Amino acid sequence: MKHLATLIPVLLTGQILFAQTSDTTRHRRPFSVGLEGMAGVSFGDKTVAFNVGGPHLKLKLGFSWSVALAAFPSLLIVDRKAEPRLGIGPRLDYRNLVLIVPAFFHNKTDRWIWTAGVGYKFH
Repeated sequence: MKHLATLIPVLLTGQILFAQTSDTTRHRRPFSVGLEGMAGVSFGDKTVAFNVGGPHLKLKLGFSWSVALAAFPSLLIVDRKAEPRLGIGPRLDYRNLVLIVPAFFHNKTDRWIWTAGVGYKFH
């Protein structure tokens, strides 16, 4: 019991001493949780789409760049008629700027409508 009473203050003092050291390099967390959103607009042949960021598979290429395959819940306006649609396509992120190329399947014409546009990513 006497050794335990001596060991505990030694361990706590060691923790305090090592906790006070500072590292000037950028510390990366192995796991983090947060919310990320994107709002954008894309244009195509007689088509305008207002997009929001949906689920995506992202590959980070550094601190500023990433590429992804994304789903785009959107309000699609074709021939002056608005309808909700889910688009899918590539996404290129540079800091908060997002370049998007969503494609939408149009049931009435039985074809894919490709659009391209930009968005803004917020945290």
